[in-house]
Amino acid sequence: MSKRIKQGRLTLEELHELKWLAGAILALLSLWSLSALELESGLYLLVGILAVFTSLMIPRRVAALPPLVWHLAGPAILLVSLVDFVFGFTNFFPPLMRMVILLLLYRALAPRTRREDLQLVLLCLFSVVVSGALTVSLLFAVQILLFTPVAMTLLFVICLLDRGPDAASYFPNWTQFRWRRLVVRVWRVLDLRVLLLGALLFGFVVSASTGIFVLIPRFNLERAIPFLQLQTKPKTGFSDHVKLNSVSEITEDYSIALRVDVPSLDAIVSKPYWRILALDEYDDGGFSLSMLSREFRKPDRVRTLPGWADWRIPPHERRARQWTFYFEGGVSRYLPLPGAFHSMRFPTKQDMVRMPDLHVIGLERVPQSAFSYQVEDLVWPLRSPASLIENEAFRDFNGDFGNKDKRPVRFPLTTLDLDLNARDRAHLTELNRVLIGEASSLSAAQYSELVTSHLRQNFQYSLKPNGTDGPGDPVVGWITEGSLGHCELFAGAFVLLARDAGYPARMVVGFVGGTWNAVEDFFVVRNRDAHAWVEIYDAQAQEWLRVDPTPGASPNDPEVSLPANFEIETGMSAWVDSLRMQWYRRIVNFDQKDQIELATTMIDFGDELLEVMSARLKEFGASLREWATRPFSSRSFVRAGVIIALCLATIGIWRSRYYCLDVLLRILKRPPGLGAVRREAARYLARLRVRIEEPDTHDPDLDAIRGELEALRFGPEVSVAAARPILNKAKRVLRSKRGLSEHGAM
Repeated sequence: MSKRIKQGRLTLEELHELKWLAGAILALLSLWSLSALELESGLYLLVGILAVFTSLMIPRRVAALPPLVWHLAGPAILLVSLVDFVFGFTNFFPPLMRMVILLLLYRALAPRTRREDLQLVLLCLFSVVVSGALTVSLLFAVQILLFTPVAMTLLFVICLLDRGPDAASYFPNWTQFRWRRLVVRVWRVLDLRVLLLGALLFGFVVSASTGIFVLIPRFNLERAIPFLQLQTKPKTGFSDHVKLNSVSEITEDYSIALRVDVPSLDAIVSKPYWRILALDEYDDGGFSLSMLSREFRKPDRVRTLPGWADWRIPPHERRARQWTFYFEGGVSRYLPLPGAFHSMRFPTKQDMVRMPDLHVIGLERVPQSAFSYQVEDLVWPLRSPASLIENEAFRDFNGDFGNKDKRPVRFPLTTLDLDLNARDRAHLTELNRVLIGEASSLSAAQYSELVTSHLRQNFQYSLKPNGTDGPGDPVVGWITEGSLGHCELFAGAFVLLARDAGYPARMVVGFVGGTWNAVEDFFVVRNRDAHAWVEIYDAQAQEWLRVDPTPGASPNDPEVSLPANFEIETGMSAWVDSLRMQWYRRIVNFDQKDQIELATTMIDFGDELLEVMSARLKEFGASLREWATRPFSSRSFVRAGVIIALCLATIGIWRSRYYCLDVLLRILKRPPGLGAVRREAARYLARLRVRIEEPDTHDPDLDAIRGELEALRFGPEVSVAAARPILNKAKRVLRSKRGLSEHGAM
């Protein structure tokens, strides 16, 4: 009888099927990761995902394609990519990634050799890593954890096939392929040792990656590799030009725009207005940022930015409180801030655009991924100081813009400009006459209260406004003919009325309010919190006063602010969002300062561990000394019994490991392979082989027990009870022969 038991193996056809399917799954994961980038390639991704998914479900359809298709696909991809690069030369990265998508699709669907399989792995790895580095999304962690075992499986199968004549090119025909059959076959032949080794290797990869992440220096990937700088568009409500309904459209978006780590919940003392941008120029229902000349925009590249020179936290009010902002990508290039601050800090040096006269801070471009920054000490004021150029311009202004042909009007007089026809201007003047009456010297706060009360009494808030479709200016038409309006109409009407009355005014866009995540204790601002309000110039105080004329947003008196009152988020959605916050805190915002803190913590932990181990050793030594002085105490007997029981249990488990493995295989319903008896017999045969191969050794007892063990190992199946006497006899023979050998040597 043969002394070898034939082990279950996958056929060559099944191995190639598994290899091809693993590559397709890798491609699907890579396309999924690329879908998070703003590449203007939605059609590419949609076609690619559908094609790869179809090939996974019905692979014989792809295999049935004629070879001519794959011969023409390469030149077609090259031609399409060249055309894409020519038309997209201003931005190199999107055409590059679209070419990668096409290559992924081609390599995943076409027949592959060993070299082409490795190319597919590299393409997929490049796609996943670049996508994760640019989006810094929590999904990247999920994608890389899914990618790693699939890639390891593919490489393992490639190594199995790269042996002897089986390494030649082979393409499965897929005629008899069934997913269920392949999965069952793989499960039956899978060795638990391979699973354990794969799990250990996976753990090593994850641990090594974590160590590399902790140890490598922090740097800005987009700055290190310039072609990775993606161009994306901001939401229209937070751009340099805001048309009517732009902000209101954002309020229908429930996604998160801003997360804030606050020092404590008590630090938010009033209803928060997250100010993003002040728009001073008005034209036909739209507000724009007119300060686009180099004279007012100050580009800079900094890591730490001090607070405004004219609006900085006084030393006696400083508390060294850190606010950490996580601003989602694709919202705006301008950063949300509620008011004055002491300093602002970024993870790395950033290209900034500062507008000190408007108290606005922006990035060089709209961020593709979440952008984090820290602010030390924040205040939540109703007023902000006007700049020197604003105060001088308003003081010297004589009330006449002169010839309209000389437009545009220079900042800051744009906050007084009204380019309206005579009819619309007359409507505003008449309404101001009714509101103000005979009063000629109202302060900005008094005038604001009158206008706010009028708007709230005569108009209702609605996302479906009316009265804006008539001839003339849409905002003036709403004032005269409408009754329903959103925040932009309330703010726009206030600005036009204030300018007609001689008060400089501008629209401000940002967020108002927010919610509190009770799971991880941070503040959440969603896109639905987008809002527009007004800043009006107070000539007496030389300050800009915040006014919110939208009903329900604030009191009619702009000098009164509402206390902080927001919802508490709990439940599954809050828990999921808390995971994203942990990702931002521990991974995205991990910088050199955190590296130093982590290293210090690890050193302190090591010192504490040594102290604990030293104390335990001293306690153990004291226990031994106590036992030596009192060996027959009840406490000593209990300890000795526990130690002996643990030792016996360990020995028993080790000796019965093969029987435990049999039980585990039965629970998992796996093929038994070598049973416990055969494994024990193989172990004793290995020991006997060493004794028999020793020089001058010919013992009939060894030969006899060897024959019995070979019968157990290679003969018919024997029960444990029947095999136990033979195994015990082998153990006694080996022990006696070892003793004689040692005595003879002496």
